[in-house]
Amino acid sequence: MSERRAAARHPVVVPALCLRSDGSEFHAVTVDISSEGLRLRSATLPVVDERLICNIRDIGPIQVRVVWAGSCDFAVRVIGTTPSPGDVARRFIELARRQAKLSEVVRVHRRIVPERTAVEVELADGRRVPAQILNLSASGVALSLDTAPALGEIIRVGRRQATVARRIERGVGAAFLEPLEDAAVGEHTVL
Repeated sequence: MSERRAAARHPVVVPALCLRSDGSEFHAVTVDISSEGLRLRSATLPVVDERLICNIRDIGPIQVRVVWAGSCDFAVRVIGTTPSPGDVARRFIELARRQAKLSEVVRVHRRIVPERTAVEVELADGRRVPAQILNLSASGVALSLDTAPALGEIIRVGRRQATVARRIERGVGAAFLEPLEDAAVGEHTVL
């Protein structure tokens, strides 16, 4: 019977270049981090107690010791003091959070840019402001506009009601209260 880890794992996927004490190197990819260490995956596996320097994207070089090796994964613990193990853990957890946020946004419907991008947006307070459609899908629209409505605000984009779902670089993303038919979305679509 194998012992199961109880520590919470934070998935994080970034490439790593691992340097061995004999000067040889191999490529790996991080899998997750926990209070017990960092798990990596590679076609080349080090042995338990082997010391490595792993240069990990967005983290930098860290000194580690291999604490476990499986068939294609291995686990390491940080042994160096620069950066400290706590600093490495904080960087990895922040990176894991950023990656988790990126993966939360899942596009279900294809996005297009219609021929007619000018549209009028009616805000919750009744004001009407001009906007440009950046892209459009059956479920929502990305708009560029000078007056940014609040998150959660109900607006009218052309003839369609939508909820402001997120802020984007030049405006907002809004989800239609009643989605369009996927087949009805094309370059000739007018809101």
